[in-house]
Amino acid sequence: MNNLVSLPSHELHRYLGARLVSESKVEFCVWSPTVDCVHIYIEGLENEKPFALQKQEGGYHVGAMDRVSAGMRYYCSFDGGPKRPDPASRFQPEGVHGPSQIVPSEFVWTDSDWQGVPRNSLVIYELHVGAFTEAGTFRAAAARLDELVDLGVTAIELMPVADCAGRWNWGYDGVCLFAPNRNYGTPDDLKCLVNAAHAKGLAVILDVVYNHLGPEGNYLGESGPYLSSHHSTVWGSAPNFDDPDHGVGLRRFFIANAIHWMEEYHFDGLRVDAIHCMKDDSDCHVVTEMSQSVRCWSNLAQRPAMLIAETNVFDPEMLSPISNGGSGFDAQWCDDFLHSVFAVVRPDEHLCHRRYVSGSDLDQTLRLGYVHEGTLREERGRIHPASPADAGGLIYSIQHHDFIGNHPLGKRLHQLTSTETQRAASALLLLSPAIPMLFMGEEFCCENPFQFFVDFGDKDLRTAVVEGRKREYPQHDWSKGMLPTDAAAFHDSKIGSALNGDREMRAWYRDLLTHRKRWIVQGILQQRHMVVDSCIDKGIFVLRYRTAANCVTVAARLSSLADSNDICDFSAGGELIMDSCPERTSLLQLLPNHAKIFLQDLT
Repeated sequence: MNNLVSLPSHELHRYLGARLVSESKVEFCVWSPTVDCVHIYIEGLENEKPFALQKQEGGYHVGAMDRVSAGMRYYCSFDGGPKRPDPASRFQPEGVHGPSQIVPSEFVWTDSDWQGVPRNSLVIYELHVGAFTEAGTFRAAAARLDELVDLGVTAIELMPVADCAGRWNWGYDGVCLFAPNRNYGTPDDLKCLVNAAHAKGLAVILDVVYNHLGPEGNYLGESGPYLSSHHSTVWGSAPNFDDPDHGVGLRRFFIANAIHWMEEYHFDGLRVDAIHCMKDDSDCHVVTEMSQSVRCWSNLAQRPAMLIAETNVFDPEMLSPISNGGSGFDAQWCDDFLHSVFAVVRPDEHLCHRRYVSGSDLDQTLRLGYVHEGTLREERGRIHPASPADAGGLIYSIQHHDFIGNHPLGKRLHQLTSTETQRAASALLLLSPAIPMLFMGEEFCCENPFQFFVDFGDKDLRTAVVEGRKREYPQHDWSKGMLPTDAAAFHDSKIGSALNGDREMRAWYRDLLTHRKRWIVQGILQQRHMVVDSCIDKGIFVLRYRTAANCVTVAARLSSLADSNDICDFSAGGELIMDSCPERTSLLQLLPNHAKIFLQDLT
């Protein structure tokens, strides 16, 4: 095996874990620099002595075993301790406490000509594999992709699939970072999903969590210096990125994981969860180092590799090139749009820790891109920027898993407001220059909630999760909410069939996305062509695009329930009018929570 210390970070993933080198020979590689000896126990060979790996420079323990083949299961033992999963296990068929399985990397891919989806053509659909279909599997999700293509979606974003404890989980409690969740299927099943998506023209983005490890089944601390002694998060143990002795090796492990998903599973990109919570006091932040390695791999592999940061607020350094002192990411979540819309329609209700001013914050977000700013190392705060951010790198939504799931009842936007409100808000979302993201079921007003759910085995941990939710969101009344440890919290969150939903809403979304696609092709939907005209006291927000050939006006009126006269009695929440561009005064005729699109051909 090569000298792993000198191996570039973008190649290390090919060696970590168990690697088949022939039908009956496997090479093992475990990073455990603080451990003297790592032993491998193969199930079915219990009568033989455990196999001792040889410790090499950099703390890598390596060795090759004969008479071992694909499908066999094994454990690692660190300095004679209990049997544990491989830190880089590729599959955990019996769960995170059970043995790791040797998995072949071969797969018959049919996407050799696939080159991804350009950033300006992205329409992202966020989904939870377990709740997206009744079966809750990778293969079942693949069977539903045509529905999304017909809608106008161009990319799906999977909530985290790294294996975690229990039968169901949102995915942010992952502990086996290289292993797809066995509840959704096998590694080949996940590859089938990605392969099928590419065949239909859909990019696939994976949500990854590198700011903490889950609280159950987290054995990485036994296998080496994986966990920080001075950084922590409210969700669990933090990785040891800036350890003076072992930080470099730990960073290489996590970077290897990121590239593993893109090389082994052909993911088009990664959405890095709560990136501002990846604590690292090193001179070069691990986020920047990860970006450098991913770019290097992408160039050599000639494969797309989009990096999306969940920053929640605007980070001026995130999208800036590394050569300019930035992190070199492609896009970032900017929740200011979501929460400023909600502040208009429900001004007295807050679904996050930040506070938003009704009306004026939405106006600023439409004009300048955001309201709050912060970086990986600097505190976050409200700001009025001197110039607008590049909207093409911002991801907007009107609801996502956190927005819905952090509500005590898991309610969706149309349930908290009205279908008319959603029509108006979706017009601003889907016809803005930013990258739009939908949450599964949104397009047909799914009536099922999306609740927070976990299935931990430890009783004390289950209690801690329930109490922790109340502490993290004290502004909510939790007395009527379902416990996240209740099985119904998961089963009731399945979105069901679109045929059982609001077909008019789905048609509205489909029409909006048809306009978006056409306006992108025509060069209309660009930030430089856009002028924002808001009448805040009337709840009217207007996006006007003007080119030499076209004038397009998107007008939406949003009102709080208190300001609307029985808003639910209003009919159509949006319509398309072939008309000349209206003057501001005529827009006042819009009923509360309606949207209209005016087109004028100037040729």
